Amino acid sequence: MDPLDKDIIIRLRNNDREAFRKVYWAHRKSVYGLALRYLKDSQLAEDAVQDIFLKLWQNRDSLDSGKSLRGFLFTSLKHHVLNMIKSRKRRVLRQMEYTRFTDDQTDDPESRMLLSEYEHIFNRGLQKLPARKQLIYRLKSIDGYSNKEIAGRLGVSIHTVKSQYSRANKFIRKFMSIHSGM
Repeated sequence: MDPLDKDIIIRLRNNDREAFRKVYWAHRKSVYGLALRYLKDSQLAEDAVQDIFLKLWQNRDSLDSGKSLRGFLFTSLKHHVLNMIKSRKRRVLRQMEYTRFTDDQTDDPESRMLLSEYEHIFNRGLQKLPARKQLIYRLKSIDGYSNKEIAGRLGVSIHTVKSQYSRANKFIRKFMSIHSGM
C-alpha cells in the first residue's frame, strides 16, 4: 500500500475535492487501460472509468484507510465490468462473445472462472449453429470481415450475409442469456 493512500483516504472522507482530483489524475490512465483490456471498446472503457471514480466519490465515507486506493479502483472496475455483463448491456455482451480473456487480465479467481464460463457457453452456442451461419458469424464477429467481403468470399448476396448473421447473432444472444442465467 502506498503510504500516501492513508492521508488521501482521510482527506476524501472529509470531502476534500482536491484529494479526489489527485486520485483521479494519478490513477485515471491505469484504470482506463485495464477497462480497455476488458471491454475492447474505448467508449465503454471511458464510461467505466467515469463510473468507477463516481463510485469512489460516492463511497468515500466507507473507504478503509488501511487499504490501497489502487486496489479499490481495480476491484471496483472488475465488479463493474461483470455487472455490465450480467445486466446484458448489448455492446459488452457482444465484446464478450468475441473476446477471449487471458488469465493474466484478472487476479480474481472468481472473475476468471465467470469469464471462462461465459466463453465456454458462447463456444457451445456457436457450435450449435448450422455450418454456414457459424462461418458467417465467425467471419463477421471474430475475424472482422465486412458484409461485402463475406459475400464475395462465399459467393452469396450481401442480403444473405446480413440475414444469416442477424439470425446467428440473435441465437447466440438468446443461448447466452438462457445458459448463463443473465
